[in-house]
Amino acid sequence: MILLCKPEICAENFNPTLLYAFINMVNSESHVTLHTHDFTEVKIILSGYFTYIIDDKLYEVAKGNIIIINPGVKHKKIIPEGVNIEEFNYALSNLQFKELPENFLIEPTSQPVFSLPIHQPEIIKCINETISEQEKNEPYCDLFIKSSIMKLTALLHRGMTANKERTQKTRLDIQTSEKTYIVNDILEYLSSNYMKQISLYRIAHNMYLSPVYISKIFKEETGESPINHLIRIRLTKARELLMSGDMPIKTVARSVGYDDAFYFSKLYKKYYGIPPSMEKRKNAG
Repeated sequence: MILLCKPEICAENFNPTLLYAFINMVNSESHVTLHTHDFTEVKIILSGYFTYIIDDKLYEVAKGNIIIINPGVKHKKIIPEGVNIEEFNYALSNLQFKELPENFLIEPTSQPVFSLPIHQPEIIKCINETISEQEKNEPYCDLFIKSSIMKLTALLHRGMTANKERTQKTRLDIQTSEKTYIVNDILEYLSSNYMKQISLYRIAHNMYLSPVYISKIFKEETGESPINHLIRIRLTKARELLMSGDMPIKTVARSVGYDDAFYFSKLYKKYYGIPPSMEKRKNAG
């Protein structure tokens, strides 16, 4: 006999109530106080970045992050001025997983903010199916919507369970592999886009990860922050331009991503010990 699923999460006894599912648009002018629910709430961040207070702890949240708020957990957003947030929210009650309190989707001690980059396409597909059914509002759309949300919930649980099992079995190897993959992606992005306006939040946005997390692992792997690495790339490219042509310093600065030539000159002198004007004269002679 082949078991198709674990007894505690199979279709026969997994039938929670879907309370709501919708796209939420918020910004710094949206005023929400610290509050709790008696149900589980799931938030999937589609765009933007902000800080989340969850049970008196601060979490940096960005596009691609998933947030699970268990019942009774205090939470509140802190959104930077000028930042717009788009998130997919849904809530469940009558939820029961083996060895978890009623209506809890994750263990009380689990990290409430995480990401599942491998499952991202499937997650987005479930969200799009839900929104599409809501917009069409055709007969039986509520069944299709619940079906998509149940699939999404099972997908999140599968991803979290797989992460936990991998961590328990081969934690160091997996962490090293994931970090190397992420750091290589950042290195490639910086190398290809150094001439553009780049911030830590923009890098994080492109990687579906939090700014704090990518900064931490990048420094662990390379010994420097992503922004310091970006500066090093820019100044190396600038030196090549100064040594190989008669390009004005302002043009060189703009070519490597600096609109402020004075700021560029200060950085250049700090890094190479001489100002870019002297570099030009030295190589011209």
